[in-house]
Amino acid sequence: MGVIVGLEGGGTKTGCAVLSEQGELLAYAEGGPANLNFVDEATQRQSFETALNGALGGIDAPVRALGYRVAGTRANWDWVLQRLGNPLAFPIEEARMAMLSTGVAVAHGVAVIAGTGALIGGFVNDELKVQMSGWGALLGDEGSAYDVAMRAIRAAVRAWDGRDRQTALIEAVQRYFGVQDLHELIPLFYEQGVPRHTVAAFAQHVVDTARAGDTRAKIILRQAGEDLARDALACAACLFSRDDEFDVATTGGMFKSRIFRSAFQRAFEVLFPHAAFREPIMPPAAAAARAALNRLRAG
Repeated sequence: MGVIVGLEGGGTKTGCAVLSEQGELLAYAEGGPANLNFVDEATQRQSFETALNGALGGIDAPVRALGYRVAGTRANWDWVLQRLGNPLAFPIEEARMAMLSTGVAVAHGVAVIAGTGALIGGFVNDELKVQMSGWGALLGDEGSAYDVAMRAIRAAVRAWDGRDRQTALIEAVQRYFGVQDLHELIPLFYEQGVPRHTVAAFAQHVVDTARAGDTRAKIILRQAGEDLARDALACAACLFSRDDEFDVATTGGMFKSRIFRSAFQRAFEVLFPHAAFREPIMPPAAAAARAALNRLRAG
């Protein structure tokens, strides 16, 4: 008997899942970032190797199929396939993987991803019809963890020099980036450079600051959720009418924030009251493996 592997490389981490041919999750492991828009090829390869070695350690069954996807533009999949014994390989769209991760077998609706970056895809009867957002940190990704983090950092520096009201985000920035005077952020960001995934990880501290009661952090999360809903509504409006019933897969770390998630859902429900919101029940890499298994079974 063989196994099915799912490999998903994101802006912050890489996931690898191993399924049995019966669909049982046998192993899961993670590596580092893999988006070549923001890391080099050596880093991507190390991230893949870490995830693959962690998930496949102790499994000696042959790999029958690979479901794969990476954020950004490309990856060198040849060495991955050689590493796995050249199994059948199936590229999986990011939006489809998001839908599958919520347990939806036939995609009909809108998949919304708010992780390190952001992406929105619209499906009708399992066919991907529309894709929006996903422009990356410099050109878009509204509602992503990177976007939330940058909004919070900007709010902190505005408060620091008196252009806005005081906020606990100042202390959060000081702790996270290891600075006392926020002017120290200038050489840190412009001369040394802060990796995108490091910036995006600060979003969790924004969530924590909001949970502790900070008004500015709450506003940032609410506005980001509403902005993402606006974009998701644009996608839904291309495919569905107000009275239609369809799924909305809400995936990615930002949806773990109650404030962010509630703001998104409230804004979306105004125009599509019959939408069914679905949350992930498996990691994206497991969804990629499951998609590969389905295609293997279909012949």
